[in-house]
Amino acid sequence: MDSSRAEGHAVRLAMLTAALAIAHQVAGKSLREGLFLSIFKVQDLPKVMLGSALFAIPIVLLVSRLMTRHGPDRLTPLLFVVSAGLSLTEYLLLPVAAHAIALTVYLHVSIGGALMISAFWSLVNERLDPHAMKRAVGRITASATLGGLLGGVAMERGAHWFDARSTLLLVGGICLLSAACSQRLAATESTSSGPASRVQEPVKFSGYLWTLALLVSSTAAASAFADFALKQAAQARFGSAESLVRFFAVFYTGGSLLSFLLQAFVSRPLFDTLGLGGTLAVSPALGVGLGAFASLSPSFGSMGALRGADLALGPSLFRSAFEPLFTPLPSATKRATKSLIDVVFDKGGDAAASLAILLVSLGTPLLIERVPLLLSTFAFALALLLSLRARQGYVAELEASLRAGTVSVEAVEVEDPAARLTLSATTLGIDRDKLRAEIERARADRAARAQAAPPTAAEQEKLVADVRMLLGHDLTAIRSVLSRPSLDPRLAAFVIPHLASDQLAKAALSALRSMGPDVVGQLADVMLSSSPPLAVRRRVPHVLRALRGPRVVSALTRALGAEALEVRYRAALALAEVTQEDRALLPDSKEVFALALSELERGPLSQDASDHVFALLSLSLTRGSMELVRQGLRTDDRKLRGTALEYLESLLPEAVRSPLVEALAERPEPRGDISRTETQLLDELKRSIRADFTPQALAGDPD
Repeated sequence: MDSSRAEGHAVRLAMLTAALAIAHQVAGKSLREGLFLSIFKVQDLPKVMLGSALFAIPIVLLVSRLMTRHGPDRLTPLLFVVSAGLSLTEYLLLPVAAHAIALTVYLHVSIGGALMISAFWSLVNERLDPHAMKRAVGRITASATLGGLLGGVAMERGAHWFDARSTLLLVGGICLLSAACSQRLAATESTSSGPASRVQEPVKFSGYLWTLALLVSSTAAASAFADFALKQAAQARFGSAESLVRFFAVFYTGGSLLSFLLQAFVSRPLFDTLGLGGTLAVSPALGVGLGAFASLSPSFGSMGALRGADLALGPSLFRSAFEPLFTPLPSATKRATKSLIDVVFDKGGDAAASLAILLVSLGTPLLIERVPLLLSTFAFALALLLSLRARQGYVAELEASLRAGTVSVEAVEVEDPAARLTLSATTLGIDRDKLRAEIERARADRAARAQAAPPTAAEQEKLVADVRMLLGHDLTAIRSVLSRPSLDPRLAAFVIPHLASDQLAKAALSALRSMGPDVVGQLADVMLSSSPPLAVRRRVPHVLRALRGPRVVSALTRALGAEALEVRYRAALALAEVTQEDRALLPDSKEVFALALSELERGPLSQDASDHVFALLSLSLTRGSMELVRQGLRTDDRKLRGTALEYLESLLPEAVRSPLVEALAERPEPRGDISRTETQLLDELKRSIRADFTPQALAGDPD
């Protein structure tokens, strides 16, 4: 099965598993609330929330350890099976120990539900690369919200037709179906770049992971405050267990329906408009607004709106933007930390909210009604700030993932000439001190010539003799002329044709560079003309890249529209070199992006055309970042390719993002016929590398 079919199969299984997992979660929450509030007082809720948070810590540490050792593909189905067994046990024991089983169900759903959802997303994260994850997460979460809708309807009907106890069997049955689907998903191909380490190392939280952890805690605390406010009002309005189960089933079903509609019709356009960071911030931003309104005007409706918006946006928009934040991380890091973040820090937010509510409950009824709403607003505001910071960390992690997964600068292979060309600013580039000395010497020679007396008859005869030698066929004589420290710029027209010769090109290139800016006009005309041989035109940018100034920049910029791809490509690389110390001379970013888009209009991108597009993009974006993306896309590692595409999306402006990413995502055509001999391959390699490369790398021949 090819990679695209394998990816599609994994996405379909993930959609089905997500629907069942969230159906189980919604059904379990409805049962949890109904059983607990029918037996205990609402004032006991903060206590059990705090106990749930404390009880979750050792369980999650154990699961995290098992996840690191065995991976989500083995552990996720097992968690669903264990949960189904617990539901059956609770069904059998509920008539004889109602209080104990109500507490057990609360802990089971609160801790087990969060663990299973976290394990499911860990499984998906290892099956999809970052770019595929971003494209598929909308469909997966839409299926999840549809499953939540069906789970809520099933619980409402089950509580109406039967009793609260019988719905435990329904919850267990959904859990078994989730186990079967997650097992099939685990059998698909993983994009993990390597097996996770079996050695149990201490978990190291980076600044990025701390941001994600605090984001989870703040959203959990905000949800807990809003949830308590609503449950307090619901218990005052409803009485029996069946009524409470039906109310929460309807409420959760309504939240799931709204979540599904948002995921189906709003999520994708919002992603395209606001990006990952903006979409992540929508839920906490709305929570701040509704929380402030409910605090000023507390009522059953305003509390329901606050909690309902959280239920609708959390599983849809927020989850769609949050889960891709883990995809750039190494598998071992995800396995060791994701459960901790998803459950421990989530329960830590619940615990903090519970302690705050317990303290507030010691006050007057007015405080217990208003303060949770105010605290919810504050927690949503904190989540909003953290969501904005998480987006910045995501881009940094994408780059770090590419750097960890691609070849280092020092290890660029000779079979990849484009890497050597585009990394000319690194240690693989030319000797800059030598280049500057050459430029200064050329300037001094020009100044000396300007102050010198008119040429004598002997000098005129020498110039004519040089012309004759340059027009002749004696390679030794021609090389002796080209090798002089400084050559008269009037000889440029006779030197330029020798760029076509592999034996003389390197000497001709040095001679033209020594003439300095006096010959820029002639060189520009040669690049843009179709008359000179291609070997001459494509080597002219290598002459110009040793010069500086607006005239050089103008000539290279015009060459970006040349007919020959090789000329355009080398002109882009030379332009990046010439403007490295003064990027203000570069053409406007809009012009650069327009040139990149024009390359797409020429037809499907070959490998050379793809490299040229990256050379163009490096004129407006960070050069090192573009080289990371380019190398990432050349690999056969599906996860690394997806990471490269996702990183590229984060760097490109919206106006050009879609067509460029779509074109560059296609595997480019190879550079030539695979039947070439070893000698032909070596000759092409020599032609592809710069003329001023080190002799060891060049084998004596220029580009």
